[in-house]
Amino acid sequence: MSLLLLGGIIAGVLQLIGYILYIRNEDIDPEPVTWFMFAYGTLILAVLEWDAEATFSELILPTVCGILAIYVSYRCWRKAREISPHKWWPEDWWPEDFWDRFSFIGDILITIAYICAWILAGMSFLNFETRELAVLAFLFLSNLSTFPAFYPILHSTWNNPEREYWLPWIVWALAYAVLGWVTYETHNALWHALMFYPLSNAVLHALVGILSLQKTKP
Repeated sequence: MSLLLLGGIIAGVLQLIGYILYIRNEDIDPEPVTWFMFAYGTLILAVLEWDAEATFSELILPTVCGILAIYVSYRCWRKAREISPHKWWPEDWWPEDFWDRFSFIGDILITIAYICAWILAGMSFLNFETRELAVLAFLFLSNLSTFPAFYPILHSTWNNPEREYWLPWIVWALAYAVLGWVTYETHNALWHALMFYPLSNAVLHALVGILSLQKTKP
């Protein structure tokens, strides 16, 4: 087993451990809008990374994350349905805060844009060289949507730190840091298209963990 493959497996296992800690903690009140955006965004990003010729080592973590994010989002939806069984779209999935709504709509629009462009590329409207550039552009847009996806949970954790628990988020941040090392060693470049995903997520997950350590609202 190569060192890079071992690193990819460690990153994936850490990601899985983080999800086990998160799912089993009944005191956590997941922010549903963020998890809904995680659910579709991370799995699509894994497909885009595969299309951008990411290695198996680099794909383990986003695949684990995409599948389990869908499960957490489903749990949020099921809980909301138990409270209001006559509503298929829960009220708290359409946030009241302006910037939460802005982030949600912005993430949806970014996702629609790169899915449409990706479909056009797949239908051979673009030649091979242009398609390669397009895939990199879609990957950038997909990673860009990470920031609006995180805004609702950063906002809710800032206001109500008791809704989250620090440990899963720090474990996830460590998993992304390991993936960052794997990605850097694979491509031998810090400014590489595939580096944006682990680096941005390491910082954002750590930030949620730090905010959840607050005992009271500042």
